[in-house]
Amino acid sequence: MSELDEAVAREVAERFLAAPSSSSDPLAARAYAALATESDRTLQMLTEDGSPASVRVVFTRCREPYSSDLEMIDAVRSTRLLEITASRAERDRPHPALSNEPGGAYDRFRAVHDLVGHVRHGFGFDRHGEFAAWQLQDRMHSPLARLALATELHAEHSVRWTTGTVAEHKATLLDRDLLSRARTGTRRSTTDRHRPAP
Repeated sequence: MSELDEAVAREVAERFLAAPSSSSDPLAARAYAALATESDRTLQMLTEDGSPASVRVVFTRCREPYSSDLEMIDAVRSTRLLEITASRAERDRPHPALSNEPGGAYDRFRAVHDLVGHVRHGFGFDRHGEFAAWQLQDRMHSPLARLALATELHAEHSVRWTTGTVAEHKATLLDRDLLSRARTGTRRSTTDRHRPAP
């Protein structure tokens, strides 16, 4: 896996913040639909009864079921139970492309992220841990779903660590050149830096 390039992540955050808050782009709609379907498939495998590694997922109203990444990782590994704060608890931040009812598509996506990106591999909630979790999950999805995944896991987290605020959810997709550079940690050359994005 590549290292987080902070300059590229800042560019990701800037582009995400400048993007419209909802998209009528049919590609974005298809990408988010693919992400929801593939996340549900993964969650089903992770929660299958009888599997020695299966985990039970509970959607709760508790705003902070765990005080830290380490507490969540240790608790889920020892109890095989993951608590996810239902997105309804954040009524002012509805997701425009993934359903927001308790246990809906957005909540299930977040459960997969926590189980795969944090519990299974031990990545923290800091910017480097979230970047590593995104890179890991990126390999699990189809090319179409990966477009939406980058917005959810890399763009929103890049906004958080560069601005210190939680990003508004947006059904938008990152420019493919920027996404490619973000995956590999590659900056634009100085001659390309002022070229407008396609």
